[in-house]
Amino acid sequence: MNSKIRHELKYYINYFEYLALRSRLKYVLQQDHHSLDDDGYYIRSLYFDDPENSDMHAKQAGLLNRKKIRIRIYNHSDRLIRLEKKSKFNQLIKKEAVQISRQEYEAIISSNINFLREAGTQTSLMFYSEFKRCFLQPKVIVDYKREAYVLPYMGIRVTFDKMLCAGTVLTDLFDPEQIMLKAMESNTVIMEVKYDSILPDYIRSLIQMASRGRTAISKYVLCRELNPSWL
Repeated sequence: MNSKIRHELKYYINYFEYLALRSRLKYVLQQDHHSLDDDGYYIRSLYFDDPENSDMHAKQAGLLNRKKIRIRIYNHSDRLIRLEKKSKFNQLIKKEAVQISRQEYEAIISSNINFLREAGTQTSLMFYSEFKRCFLQPKVIVDYKREAYVLPYMGIRVTFDKMLCAGTVLTDLFDPEQIMLKAMESNTVIMEVKYDSILPDYIRSLIQMASRGRTAISKYVLCRELNPSWL
């Protein structure tokens, strides 16, 4: 499940900007198929880092080239579990992923990653190398609700991420009742815009409604910074 390199833009917007933007986007884009209702769907990710927290420090230092390794699930379910690497090259991103089972998730949590080597694919071997070389460890669970709108034939995706929280138990990825710590004010929304090569003018004009402008946002770092013992 390899993806090509794409553009990614991020914005902090307030709740009223979000309401205005979503009302306009609904007329030109379609809602993502993961959605449970008009408000979207739940995403929960377990992020990994090395003992020196190199990936977190790379983001905090503003390095143009950096990466993140995570396991991601949707709507608190184990029906789709993805092991992902997200690489950032200035304003461009690339995601590489393999789908894993619940049993394989448990194996990774137990530091048993041999199945990645045995799978033998280029992507699974890359993940095996990352875990072995960097001594990756679970660091934080990031949880939020995402409302997503897409234009598939142009590779355009606009998302609104709300209710950002950090989980308090690292190995409890699938527990919908896990105690969460709020990582963002309730009236703040993160808008992300991803596209392959061209962003049409009518989409760009909608985005320009975001009064605070583009910014560098890392949900991973926001959640790590909630608790000094996680740093």
